[in-house]
Formats: sequence, structure tokens, C-alpha cells
Amino acid sequence: MITLQEASHGLFGAWRLLHLDRSALQHFRTDSIGFWNSFWAAAIVLPAIALETLLLSVDEAGPADSSGGPLDVLIYLQIFVIAWLLFPLVMAGVTDSINRGERFVVFVVAWNWSNIVRIAIVLPSVVIFAAEGVDTPGWGAVLYLAAQLATLVYAWAVARIALDVPPMTAVMVVVIELGLSIMLWLTAESLIG
Repeated sequence: MITLQEASHGLFGAWRLLHLDRSALQHFRTDSIGFWNSFWAAAIVLPAIALETLLLSVDEAGPADSSGGPLDVLIYLQIFVIAWLLFPLVMAGVTDSINRGERFVVFVVAWNWSNIVRIAIVLPSVVIFAAEGVDTPGWGAVLYLAAQLATLVYAWAVARIALDVPPMTAVMVVVIELGLSIMLWLTAESLIG
């Protein structure tokens, strides 16, 4: 079981990575226990992801059309869990192929904790975007796009620092995560739609 101290250190390390601080990695617990404990970040992120999904689905479908039934919730929950497990599995092979296998645990720990910072960046823009509505996109859409781009840059920085790789290799890591996310989102949409 994760301790409050370990979670605090993980969050602080993720915050320092946002500032491109290479010493941020020292705040993460990078042994096997720290690796598995970093997946507790998903429990912290889940309520925010649920709110984001709800706001964006209501925004797209309109309040009257959004079913949001138990089956839809279950599908999104399963996709969430699959995403949190699939990306590290893919990265296990990627880190070996780019000769960074020894940094795999550090990377996954940093990546997992950084997801809390990423949702904290995006969620306020989602609230504004959803309040504005799809029919009248304006500043909310611009803020949402800017927040999404900011999280991609942050993800690039996490990959670059945690894996200690060149800039284009870090881009590849972000593209892999983005590709998996799109694939899983399309899967969820096809199961629900």
C-alpha cells in the first residue's frame, strides 16, 4: 500500500518535471515497490477523467441525448484501466529497443505521476469548453486546445528527462502514447455508439 509521503514525493517530482528540472527524478521511488505504487496515481486521476468524459460527452451529445448508462460507464472504466496498463507494456519493449531498458522503471514511475499534473492542466479548460458549448466555440475551444498541446509538451519533457533520450526519441514516445489513446478512444466509441 502506498504511503502519503510516497504519493507526496511522486506528485512533487511530477511538478518539478513540469519545470524541466532534471533533479525531479530523485523524488520518485524507483524500486519495484515504487513502480507498482506509482499506479495509484490512476486512482487520483480517475475522478477527474470521469468528470472530463462526462463534460465532453454531454457537450457533444447535448444533455437530452447523453445516455451515460451503466454500460457506457463500464466501457470507459475498462478503457481507462487498459490505457494505464497497455502503455507501460508497450514501453517495456520500446525502452529495450532504444537501449534504455535500465530506465524503464524510472520512466513509468515518472510518467504515472505526471498524469496527475496533466489532468490538472486540462480539466479547467474542459470545464470552460463544456460551459461554452460546441455550437458556440470560442475561447473555451482555444483554451482546451492550448491545454492539450501543453500536456503533450510536458509528456515530451517527462520522456526526455526520465529516459535521458534525444528530443526526437521523446517525440516518438509521445506519439506512441497518443496513438494508443486514439485507438482506445475509437474502440470505446465503437462499443458505445
